[in-house]
Amino acid sequence: MNRANEIVEKIETLPPLPDTAMKLIRVVNDPRSTVDDIVETIRYDQAITAEVLRLCNSAYFGLSRRITSLNDAMLCLGTVKVLQLVMSVHTTNLLAREQSGYGMDPGVLWKHSVAVALAAAQFAGLLRRANGSLAFTAGLLHDIGKVILNDYVAQEFTIIAQKVTEEGASFMEAEQQVLGFSHQDIGGMIAERWKLPENMVLSIRHHHVPSELDPPNDLVDVVHLADCACLMFGLGIGVDGLCYRADSTVLSRHNLHETDLEKIGVQILVDVKRVEALFTTPPSGDRLQSVGS
Repeated sequence: MNRANEIVEKIETLPPLPDTAMKLIRVVNDPRSTVDDIVETIRYDQAITAEVLRLCNSAYFGLSRRITSLNDAMLCLGTVKVLQLVMSVHTTNLLAREQSGYGMDPGVLWKHSVAVALAAAQFAGLLRRANGSLAFTAGLLHDIGKVILNDYVAQEFTIIAQKVTEEGASFMEAEQQVLGFSHQDIGGMIAERWKLPENMVLSIRHHHVPSELDPPNDLVDVVHLADCACLMFGLGIGVDGLCYRADSTVLSRHNLHETDLEKIGVQILVDVKRVEALFTTPPSGDRLQSVGS
């Protein structure tokens, strides 16, 4: 079996997102959905409901009364915040593992993914061009391809690094040349296997090269800008983090400048620290550890 086929087969071994997460993504992607639809999607998953309620009652939120139901949580924290908690809980274990090929210790990919998710939601609000909850989830999953490609990058790291330093390729371009796939290619395949909405698939597959799309896609642009802002501030980056380029076409398309990325990047620095405070330690990959109520 050649390496390309081996990589594609490995995608099949990646566990799917839990049913609750998949249903929630579909509900959020439907403009006709209501808050009641969202609550109904979550309430029958007892484990996720219990974890969300525990997080809502943590010292992090400092609420004056105890939250005892999802409806209470929606009322006190807002729908967007609860949705973010649900998706973060669902993806923590998957993203928290060490990614040695990318020079990421346990929890680093999780931190970067959360940072991009938060930034994507902010850019969606700033540009008024994308669903903020969908942007958060797309940002959270944008680097999912690294989970599969990690071992292969580790095996060929010297050659990949050489192409970056000597030929001026981006890390993603070097991955493609050496392995036959980039992490965004693999991420797109995973997103298709999970049957995610088409614009989420596009945002994962093109988050480094949004200008490949014609016509442009707003969600792709939002995730690209979010990723650039987080890389600019070193939020959860590995050895590849400084080897990517911002797409000037996206900036001009939305009448933005690097200073706009810097402003959101500064805010995300603060937000990520606050999110990390919600957990007793950065996730270890074995289980979610949250601040007690």
